Amino acid sequence: MTDQPAVPKRPTKPDPMECCRRGCYPCIFDYHDTATERWEARVRALGLDPDAIPVED
Repeated sequence: MTDQPAVPKRPTKPDPMECCRRGCYPCIFDYHDTATERWEARVRALGLDPDAIPVED
């Protein structure tokens, strides 16, 4: 067992086809950007570097 904190799952990037391209605000990509910013803050709060965590496919 390790004492490392559980890293929350990185938000999944939307597929380009999920955007309706009608200029919505907020767009699905805006939601993703906000979720990513929150995820990065949570990871930093755990004392980890978000850039060092590999992106899952």
